[in-house]
Amino acid sequence: MASHPLIIDTHIHLWRTKDIPTLAWETPENPLFGTYDLPRYLKCISSAPSTYSGFVFVETDRKFSDPQDPSEDRERWQHVLEEYRFVLGLSKEPEFKGLVRGIVPWAPVHLGRGAMERYQKLLDAIDEEIYGEEKHGLLVGFRYLIQDKPEGTTSLPTFLEGLEYIRDTGRTFDVGVDCNRHTLWQIEEAVPVLKQVKGLKIVLNHLSKPPLGREPEGGIARWKELMTELAETQSVVKLSGGFSEIPPTLAKEGNEFPEQKMISMVLDYARPLFQIFGASRIIFGSDWPVCGVGYEKVMGEQAGAWPEWFKISSAVIKQLREEGGVKGEPEDWDGVWGKNAIGAYNLKPQ
Repeated sequence: MASHPLIIDTHIHLWRTKDIPTLAWETPENPLFGTYDLPRYLKCISSAPSTYSGFVFVETDRKFSDPQDPSEDRERWQHVLEEYRFVLGLSKEPEFKGLVRGIVPWAPVHLGRGAMERYQKLLDAIDEEIYGEEKHGLLVGFRYLIQDKPEGTTSLPTFLEGLEYIRDTGRTFDVGVDCNRHTLWQIEEAVPVLKQVKGLKIVLNHLSKPPLGREPEGGIARWKELMTELAETQSVVKLSGGFSEIPPTLAKEGNEFPEQKMISMVLDYARPLFQIFGASRIIFGSDWPVCGVGYEKVMGEQAGAWPEWFKISSAVIKQLREEGGVKGEPEDWDGVWGKNAIGAYNLKPQ
């Protein structure tokens, strides 16, 4: 049996018990209330093929506030800075050697170039604290979630400045929108701005969070138009996040997860995205541990979410490859699992 292609999980979140009060969304009622650290993640992916080769950490929406003066930066951004310190520190621990392939922290993109430059200096200080003079190359991009922000956020002149700063550093911008709960307005607002920043490397999270099992408000045709516009930029799409968009009607079949129904729903959106972007511009991600929330609603427990999403992603890739109609060489299809991400995020080889 041929070995599986290289695997890099391009979207995971981690936090320790002491970090819980700093998470903007965390409450005792939240299904993810608890500790989701690296040992727990590694236990969940124990069934992964031997070609698994680490992950990209993406910021977890820590609490922050906007400084009124640069002297307030460190205090207002203390939780996001501590998150970066935490994950960068993991990369130095011998037992986790090589697992942290990239870090995508929060950044004050909405505040413009000046704020981004000041923030970068604070990150540089953490780099020196943990790595000294060594250049680790793990800071590969930035994310500022759009999905929970008011209309007009991405249209601010300062937001454009922030994106231009990211472009100038050669790093990526992870786009987090929600086409399920918020219709299409977020991506409609963001795409023209993203297109203005020529050369910006863009990673669209979670297939744009489409409403699986139905059309988005605004229509699938309009959604495809927006994805086609986005494809005119230097962008890739994460095959991730599907379990968060499961419709409430999806139920387990006997004691099993309804794989075929889930595969069909994911294909409704993955198929046009593969056709629009091509296989070389799709990358795999699990969205752990968030993937466990939707899975738990169907199965009654979070355990098993990572391997189940891996199986569904495998089936989706296999079917689209067999159907034809998607641009891509064999190495591009294999690269969905890991090698495409190396280029998208400029990850250091191992």
